[in-house]
Amino acid sequence: MRFPSALVAHSRWPDPSMRSMRRSRARASRSSASRSTRTRDLSRRVAMTGGDEIANLAASFDSMLGALEISLRQQRQLVADASHELRTPLTSLRTNLELLARGQPTDPSERQQVLVELVGQMERLSTLVADLIDLARDEQATLPIEDVRLDEVVADAITDVRGRYPHVRFEATLEEAAVRGVRSRIARAVTNLLDNAGKWSPAGGVVEVTVHGGEVSVRDHGPGVAPEDAPRVFDRFWRASNARSLPGSGLGLSIVKDVAESHGGSVSVEHATGGGARFRLRLAAAS
Repeated sequence: MRFPSALVAHSRWPDPSMRSMRRSRARASRSSASRSTRTRDLSRRVAMTGGDEIANLAASFDSMLGALEISLRQQRQLVADASHELRTPLTSLRTNLELLARGQPTDPSERQQVLVELVGQMERLSTLVADLIDLARDEQATLPIEDVRLDEVVADAITDVRGRYPHVRFEATLEEAAVRGVRSRIARAVTNLLDNAGKWSPAGGVVEVTVHGGEVSVRDHGPGVAPEDAPRVFDRFWRASNARSLPGSGLGLSIVKDVAESHGGSVSVEHATGGGARFRLRLAAAS
């Protein structure tokens, strides 16, 4: 059976008006999503189906919205956490400064103690602000990525940390190893692990540091990490109940995790045989 040529042509090629309607719906959908983006409602999606250029553009736009939504949620959480954590040291600072402003205490030794507390509170506040800035800014994309001698970075970090923990002995077994990444960020992660080990070590204790391949292992002989605490040690601002009196911002290990993941690596903690904690930082080896 033969069909009229006009009918065949119509079956093969969509009506131009249909294509126009599709483009109009796409423009309306994109316009709606754009308005939602301007009002910070990033949950809206274009959700176009099909395999043409318009559908591909819509899928790319939805992917971008998803990334923006996650980023904005993380920023809001960081601001909320920071506001909570800054409140305590600021309140303590204000209280002590108001005491001094009223001429209290009058006893010289007590007055000196207040001044010592002020210095400690300022140091804690400075550490907290520095750690917050480190977490908030995305300098990974602007700093040079290069081959980094991991053993040299660890050796330099140990030299730096030793002065802060004169009661602790750092023992290092460092094999030559190269990883790919941002040197300053890797150094910060290693320093934070060493600081954590030094902080938890008893007087005369030993911190064992090894580098093998792309892994840094830091083992202390302190109280270790309770099994119920292990899943949370890398959370922002989380501190174990027995760490409240120790110096720190509660962000050090969170920064280690951030550095590890931004370099395609990982960090973990385990209870060491014989007591103490062992942290392992793993980074991708240089090609």
